[in-house]
Amino acid sequence: MHVAMESTGTYWQNLFSALIVEGFEVILVNGKQTKNLKGKKTDIKDCQWIQKLHTGIIE
Repeated sequence: MHVAMESTGTYWQNLFSALIVEGFEVILVNGKQTKNLKGKKTDIKDCQWIQKLHTGIIE
């Protein structure tokens, strides 16, 4: 199973390690890539953009 997540700050590191231990393939997205979104940057827009990057659905 695959998981895509943003690697900002340090909070992601424990989650990343736990997912790897459980056998997930984790894909990290640089936070700078989500800053290119139009409009105000929000967690919801970030996760939707990461999902599009992960699944290859870029409009």
